[in-house]
Amino acid sequence: MKTVITLQELADADLRPYKEVWLTTAQALAERGHNEDELCLWRSNDTFTHDMLSEGTHDQNVAGVWLVVDDIDDPDQVLEIEEEVRQRLQALGLEGEFYPAESGDTRASLG
Repeated sequence: MKTVITLQELADADLRPYKEVWLTTAQALAERGHNEDELCLWRSNDTFTHDMLSEGTHDQNVAGVWLVVDDIDDPDQVLEIEEEVRQRLQALGLEGEFYPAESGDTRASLG
């Protein structure tokens, strides 16, 4: 089951339990198995442990939170949301990587 928050809830959301922040569309949420309209915006630096990597379970049970956007293909909207997420993560003292899929990790989304 995906944890979904609205952009309005982001300002007060406790993101510490989550290791990934995803952007998605309402359509992707409504259709089971639909992940075409999803983008991993951020991944925590401490997502994977050595044990997880050695056991091959690094892509299982990673806690993520999804933010619903109107148009995931609108770069201006994505940049605006990215800035809000950056501010929230900084306020919580969380560190990680933005757009991890663009740096070589093409792991499919989990739901």
